[in-house]
Amino acid sequence: MTVSVDALNVATIHLLPKLENLFFDEHMFLKKVLESGIDRRQSGGEYAAFDVVVDGPGQITQLVSGGEAYSYGRKNITKQARVYIPTMIYSFAVEGETLRHSSGPTGIENLLKLYPEQANLDFRQKVVAQALTGNGASNGTGGITTLNGDETYNPDGTALNGLFDFAAKASQTDTVQNLVKEGGTSGVTGWYNQYGNVTSFTTNGKDTMRDVYNKCRIRGDSYGFPSLGFTDATSWNNYYASLDDQVRFTSSVKGEDGRTIDEGLMFQGLTLFNDPSLDDNSASFGHTTAGTMYFVNPKTFFMLTLGADAQKETKGFFDMRGPFKLEGRDAWGWEIVLAMQPACRYLKANGALEGTALP
Repeated sequence: MTVSVDALNVATIHLLPKLENLFFDEHMFLKKVLESGIDRRQSGGEYAAFDVVVDGPGQITQLVSGGEAYSYGRKNITKQARVYIPTMIYSFAVEGETLRHSSGPTGIENLLKLYPEQANLDFRQKVVAQALTGNGASNGTGGITTLNGDETYNPDGTALNGLFDFAAKASQTDTVQNLVKEGGTSGVTGWYNQYGNVTSFTTNGKDTMRDVYNKCRIRGDSYGFPSLGFTDATSWNNYYASLDDQVRFTSSVKGEDGRTIDEGLMFQGLTLFNDPSLDDNSASFGHTTAGTMYFVNPKTFFMLTLGADAQKETKGFFDMRGPFKLEGRDAWGWEIVLAMQPACRYLKANGALEGTALP
């Protein structure tokens, strides 16, 4: 029996939760940022402002005679950051002829893999690649905030700087999330990321990793230590080889055949993952030394979304609409709607390293 568009749609609805779990289990950046919280903005528009804490709320008075007056003056301990939440639509069509050539449960299974499953995974992978590398200008995801300070992203028609600079604190002068970094003119104290430059992994690779990790941990305050690391294949292998018989995996997933696949390497309190997007888009990084590594504290990040009604504008987080009969075509269309922006409250608890691919 030929597969109908209604049957495909029902099967798609049942498939979506499985796809979401599979993707987030496989990609820790989105998974952990989502666990830190989602702000579903139902009003207020695309621009979202939030407070960044840059200092403590009080002042210290040393007692000598005992008659000293304490200062309870008002102290400005927050700065207001701002981001723009872009909306992106991933659209795809299934031709009527394709439906007519498919039949039975096998036909539905094949169509699910070819269309809704592949569309959802493709969209999510492009979003993550943009977040890590800033390569999305050519595929429609260029409005998503990128960690890569060598690149810009463009959510509202204006090019904005990526979050993590590959430079020492004094040389971090960009404006990030509407706040000037500490090294810039009238920069915000404490608004910078940690940085490390490896000249040879054999010589100072792990030393530099420890240095950056400890700086992130010590300056993380109540946010704690960075728990996620992302790097390219050569850098990951450099670190793997340096461990010899001390290799320890800290994260695992189930493969299609049911076997456990270890993925994350343990470094201090952090799990280091090899992310293919850092290899595929190495040209997006402007630093001259080979290799990129991020240390991310997901507790300092959160996710902003737009939308509330799944039947209308959608809730704005990879929500699917359709099917629609396409006018003038023997085809039906679906749309995946994303209105989302990751944001960071505390940059200095995160770090970026370069040169980690050097032998």
